[in-house]
Amino acid sequence: MIECDGARDALKLHRDALVADLHCDTVLRMKKGFDFSARDTSGQVDIPRLREGGVDLQVFACWLPTSTPKEDCRAKTDEMIDSLEYQVDRNLDKVAICKTSAEAESIIAGGRIAAFIGIENGVAIANDLDNLEHYYRRGVKYMTLTHTQSSDWCISSADTAPAFDGLTDFGLEVVRKMNQLGIIVDVSHASPSVVRKVLEISTGPVIASHSCAYGICPHDRNLTDEQIRSISKNGGVIGINFFGGYLSKRWNDVTDSITAAHKAEIDSVEALFRDDYGKKHQALSWLFDEMHRKLDEEDVVNVRTVVDHIDYMVKLVGPDHVGLGSDFDGVFSLPRGLRDCSMMPNITIELIRRGYSESDIKKILGGNFMRVFKQVCG
Repeated sequence: MIECDGARDALKLHRDALVADLHCDTVLRMKKGFDFSARDTSGQVDIPRLREGGVDLQVFACWLPTSTPKEDCRAKTDEMIDSLEYQVDRNLDKVAICKTSAEAESIIAGGRIAAFIGIENGVAIANDLDNLEHYYRRGVKYMTLTHTQSSDWCISSADTAPAFDGLTDFGLEVVRKMNQLGIIVDVSHASPSVVRKVLEISTGPVIASHSCAYGICPHDRNLTDEQIRSISKNGGVIGINFFGGYLSKRWNDVTDSITAAHKAEIDSVEALFRDDYGKKHQALSWLFDEMHRKLDEEDVVNVRTVVDHIDYMVKLVGPDHVGLGSDFDGVFSLPRGLRDCSMMPNITIELIRRGYSESDIKKILGGNFMRVFKQVCG
């Protein structure tokens, strides 16, 4: 934890607040047999470190690449939900799955961690609304509409040559069905036209579970001032992502330079492990180590960088529409002082340093997301 005057008071405030992280990819590790109950050294999220970091509600995203064959989507998504349920069932004294905000509050009041099930990438429904209902029955409470590649019905923010304008008619049906069922619509990864269309038709508040401010770091994954204002007018919430590439332009300059110097090696790994993120990450670990050394030498991203994005949005739309969306276990580079979930109190310390009130800090740490959770899911 960051040392500072009043750190003890900050820790008490952090413990008193309901702390919610709107996005992690830890289910991908659970699927491979990772023991969620034991403190780990390779990933960023497990029960001991969630408790140490004062995290009360953790969203576990079940991610599928857009390239997944339609006939495999439901089985692969169910496998991830099964993996999460298996880990929770083995640790029911410490964690439980929540399907409503009332359940979450009851779980937390009993001293346990509330596990919230999300889906990352609408390809999971395999172009079939019956699958959306199936996931709803399994406890899924938000769905990120797309990922880094566009689907048949939703355009990704990374798509430089979109085949249609944001959402097809079926895509609009998906949003309406999510509203009807009580599943939160998540527009992280979505193109500007998708965000606009979702906000035009959604009857409930939406979220951007793990995004940052384009005004600080110009990246297609980040939200423009206009989008931030539109989400706030909708009553929604934006979870600030901890990934260096979305936090800092300098981070991108440094890593782009190193990547360019090793293009041949990277292309070789990409070709070998095209759709296996885990093996690809392992094969490129040497490259990430080189990046980390350079980034840490310059102290490019740290807790202050994350709170800069919080500050930016609060100054733009007020404190009622900002939250935390770490992307733990889904990214390879994290800020100093936020290398895993045990370090979450450092955000509270920095918010206090900047003069935030206790009530506003509690909103940002989790209160804002709980409001949306209650309004959409009951």
